[in-house]
Amino acid sequence: MNLNYNNLLSALSLALDVQEYKNMGHARRVAYISLRISEMLNLNEEESKKVYYSAFLHDIGKGDIYEDFDTDEWWKHSERGSEIVKKLPFGENFSDIIRYHHENYDGSGYFKLNGDSIPLGAQIVFISDQFDIRYTSLAGKESEYNIRNNIKECIKSGTGKMFNPVVANALLDLTRQEKFWLDYKFFDIKTILKRIEPKDMVSIGINELEDIAETFAQIIDNRSRFTYNHSRGISNLAYNMAKVIGYDEEVTRKIKIAGLLHDLGKLAIPNSILDKLDKLTEEEFMVIKSHTYYTKEILKEIGGIDDIAEWAANHHEKLDGSGYPEGLKGDEIGEIDRHVAVCDMYQALTEDRPYRKGLEPKQAIDIIAKLVKDNKVSGESLEILKEVVL
Repeated sequence: MNLNYNNLLSALSLALDVQEYKNMGHARRVAYISLRISEMLNLNEEESKKVYYSAFLHDIGKGDIYEDFDTDEWWKHSERGSEIVKKLPFGENFSDIIRYHHENYDGSGYFKLNGDSIPLGAQIVFISDQFDIRYTSLAGKESEYNIRNNIKECIKSGTGKMFNPVVANALLDLTRQEKFWLDYKFFDIKTILKRIEPKDMVSIGINELEDIAETFAQIIDNRSRFTYNHSRGISNLAYNMAKVIGYDEEVTRKIKIAGLLHDLGKLAIPNSILDKLDKLTEEEFMVIKSHTYYTKEILKEIGGIDDIAEWAANHHEKLDGSGYPEGLKGDEIGEIDRHVAVCDMYQALTEDRPYRKGLEPKQAIDIIAKLVKDNKVSGESLEILKEVVL
């Protein structure tokens, strides 16, 4: 396995952007602006890559805990994000950019850094982030002409206070280019990024992919206080089943990663639904069902791991066609998809929830056995699971 790190971070930035459907494409637009500023400032390839990676993941700290941005604790996502990226391949190289990407140039930010003591990359990501937040807050409310003028005035008024004058002037120079605005607004920003991204691509293998999957599994599971370690539990079950079956080492590792990422799309589900104590309404269940769709779409954007994407996203499909999101049935559901499905059921049944204590292994197996009789899940998968847990 040899994946493109840029593609992977771009896809995972989408996972962060879909959180409760807020500001879709935000990270990619921030990456675009940041790269263009880096170009204006003649940053070398290595520094440009750090800025690029940071822009994609600058909000990774928001993935597990939501702050009220009207409080004094809005800054915490920056600090938390800087620690999270240290667990990712090469993350140590840009951790400080994420930590300080909300620092004000005049020293009035939370960490009280000022001027050149703030990493230049952080200053670039900060102004790019503020640009996109301002633009999207006005879109649909003001004309394009007024939005552009508003943003330019905000940059000018923030220069020397919020923004480094050199960085701000570079961005103002960019705003004089019609191409900059049209690229920024283009419906397929991913294509625009491909043309300008650093060309010295970093490749990653299965070990690095597993590190990334572990990090995102933690973010996913921490979204709800009721699902702590859910993804890791399924990953371990699926991995142990794969060992029993005798798959080769690469397939076994991929299955483990699929388990870690199977609920990636739950970042798009509001906490009000994830944490609901009562039975979901039909409308709420409709929203829940979308998480498997997002899991597959995000993972397939990475390229080169379509097998993992299928195994991760098909865990709610049923043999009789009653599952979701695609209503696959029978042989349309792959062998490994079926194994991950029973792992998901077993893990959910044996976990403590606010409305019930987790079931004993035998009780959970008996419930799944009834679903086998109803042609919902694979009996073969259940037998292998029993070897692992009983």
